[in-house]
Amino acid sequence: MTRARRVPSALSIPSPPEGERVRVRGRRPLALGLLFVLAVLSASAVAAHAAPRPDQCVLCHRGIEDAHPKRPLTCTECHRGDAKAPTMEKAHAGMWANPSDLRIVSQTCGTCHKTIAQKVKASIMAHRSGTQSGTLFPNGLQPTREDVRFSMAPEPTRPAEFLRPKGHPPKGHPPVPGTVPHLEPLPTFKQSGDVFFDLLRKECTSCHLWTQAKGLKGNFRATGCAACHMPYGEDGTYAGGDQAMSKTKPGRPLRHQLTKAIPVTQCATCHNGGSRAAMNLRGMMEAPPVGKETFTYDQDLLHGHSYTQQIPDVHFTRGMACIDCHTEREMHGDGRIYAKRHYEVEVRCENCHGTPDRMATGLTSQGRRLNNVFVGTAPNPANLVTLVTKLTGQVLPIPQLAALPTQPAGHDALHLKKLECFTCHTAWAPTCYGCHIKMDYSAYKAPVDVAFDHLANEHSQQGWFRLTAGVRFADPEPVLGMSWRGKVVPFVSRAQPLFTYVNPAGQTEYEFKKFGFAHNPIVPHTVTKAVRTCASCHGNPRALGLGAFTSKEHPKLEEFRQPREYRWDRIVDEEGRPQQATTVEGARPFTKDEMDRIRNAPYKTPAPAAAR
Repeated sequence: MTRARRVPSALSIPSPPEGERVRVRGRRPLALGLLFVLAVLSASAVAAHAAPRPDQCVLCHRGIEDAHPKRPLTCTECHRGDAKAPTMEKAHAGMWANPSDLRIVSQTCGTCHKTIAQKVKASIMAHRSGTQSGTLFPNGLQPTREDVRFSMAPEPTRPAEFLRPKGHPPKGHPPVPGTVPHLEPLPTFKQSGDVFFDLLRKECTSCHLWTQAKGLKGNFRATGCAACHMPYGEDGTYAGGDQAMSKTKPGRPLRHQLTKAIPVTQCATCHNGGSRAAMNLRGMMEAPPVGKETFTYDQDLLHGHSYTQQIPDVHFTRGMACIDCHTEREMHGDGRIYAKRHYEVEVRCENCHGTPDRMATGLTSQGRRLNNVFVGTAPNPANLVTLVTKLTGQVLPIPQLAALPTQPAGHDALHLKKLECFTCHTAWAPTCYGCHIKMDYSAYKAPVDVAFDHLANEHSQQGWFRLTAGVRFADPEPVLGMSWRGKVVPFVSRAQPLFTYVNPAGQTEYEFKKFGFAHNPIVPHTVTKAVRTCASCHGNPRALGLGAFTSKEHPKLEEFRQPREYRWDRIVDEEGRPQQATTVEGARPFTKDEMDRIRNAPYKTPAPAAAR
């Protein structure tokens, strides 16, 4: 009769086969000593089975990484559960799969990082006030650009607790510019009866910190702190040493380890849409789908798109990542609730590169020191300013405008006063004209799941949306306008949707109806040393916002049923009257006087070949 083989525990000592004696060679005292040790170890093993140790988790999760190397923590300090339980079911009972989720962060990460956890919950990375207000304002559902009332969070958003005793604002003080006192969750369709709120909940809330991402290649991430600090691979599979973790099932981090070294691909889990900053930086622009690429999920396309290669940002080609420029303050917030993203951003080109008159100080626009930028000690005759990259530790010299032997024509005082640096130094801007959204609210006799409400984290049985993109391309000479800072910057379309609505009875009430079209300022994140030509601004009506692109130039736009001569990139007419909305307070197209001054400004053009 063959006996079943017993798998020894990590502490047990295997017994010799039955019928064999342990033969001890050598001196008797040594043999007795060995037998004593074996007896003690065997007793310990039995005791271990009788009374499980606090670190029982690692018996199954052998090889798992230390999630918090700076200060080792036990599994249950973060995940809860029962480390002494004899079975997986009992061990995992009451466990938090992601302890950093914002619903419970005050009980986990926030017990040590209390201030940061409070700031993050109030930050624009969590509530995304700008995204939803950018849809509600141009469609008449928000009275002003900054009268923001809702957030893309499942619970009310309040300022950080450490600010609340002082009130909002502190008694007798004016409010901090750009702040709002609180935000409420976006109402459901049942609460609002409005399809735009429903659209936002179902199609626009799968990014950032409160909600899970859509299951697309490149989108995999966690929620809460781990959305940034625990990187995922593009295919969402685990590559660490935990023997209990599947290496093929998607939806797992690369390793069970938190880090401050956040790669660009992690930023891209959210920042692949909208202004597309994490894609632009690497020189990637989505291309219109063709053939089998239209079947997004079957083809497992990166972020659901195919991409064309464009010129990457010079900072990326030098080895820098997003975290080398953007600061902790920008990511975590300061505890206040801001209506728009630009109020949170403190880094500008001159913080590192200086101006023609002075070297960089290494301080942000809000006076905080950039901790990876080092300025040489005065008098610093070599004009030495360096940056240490946060991912690789590479030391990079930062070119200083003040150190140039001669200043280029565009560096004159008037240009620098009126333009942002990236206005000229942008290689291209991501541009998308036209979009069709079919909103189907047919009421089915047999209930069926038709969409997913990311804020409610549940499927919906009414109201689904089909989005058809228009023309997408990398624009080498984008439209220009005025930013909230009063400087000339590139503009791109914020939204140009045309809507078709199917009512609960299954009847189409309207098709391709035009609501609020908008163009907004953008920081393209495609900086190059080369600049756009003077003529591309001063001699180009399209750059002034007067428009040039119709369905004649882009035949795909014909399917959106607008007049054939309609100029999709026209944001202002010749008299300076805006033709499309902007959703950023202070941002606008050029006035008539400004357009005239730009046209009439003296600028140099290349001499004809015969005259050279």
